[in-house]
Amino acid sequence: MTILVAERSETDASELRWHDVCRPEDLEPGWGEAAWLDGLQVALYRFPDGSFYAAEQRCPATGAHVMARGIMGSRTTAEGAVHTVASPLHKQVFRLDDGRCLGDDSLSLRVFPVQVRGERLWVGVPR
Repeated sequence: MTILVAERSETDASELRWHDVCRPEDLEPGWGEAAWLDGLQVALYRFPDGSFYAAEQRCPATGAHVMARGIMGSRTTAEGAVHTVASPLHKQVFRLDDGRCLGDDSLSLRVFPVQVRGERLWVGVPR
């Protein structure tokens, strides 16, 4: 597993600190990677359709930092298809758009906004 460390950051009005993490092509489609941003381990995902997601690396059920090794997929919901990641430990499935667990309402995964700016992938984490 590659650990990415952001080198520079900027802040915007939404109280997020945006980090220039990597080039989009540095992430392999269908495979998660981990990055260290402002003291927080973040899992990064690139789906074959070209979409990118970021979530906390910490599994909500166990506290283990394993979510970059989660099982990427999608599920059909009432709103339509959503990208998901399943914990590699107990297989709880989390939506990557809002972090909700599809099988246990008491669990949620922190997710973070991702933007492609020019030729770089940026992730916003709370200050």
